[in-house]
Amino acid sequence: MKEKTFSTHCGVCDQSKKDGIYLYHMFICHECEKEIVATNPSDSHYDYFVKKLKAINQTTSMIQ
Repeated sequence: MKEKTFSTHCGVCDQSKKDGIYLYHMFICHECEKEIVATNPSDSHYDYFVKKLKAINQTTSMIQ
């Protein structure tokens, strides 16, 4: 039986990373996770994160 492996390509910064979390099917590296949590809604970078995170329901990062 073939095992499913998960990509470690961050869905926010588009870089390959070793450590991070999966939010549904999207991998988010620890650096981006920390930045997302620390960003105020009034920050100009906040809209960038919202746009990237909306893609969670539209993409899968699983390699079969």
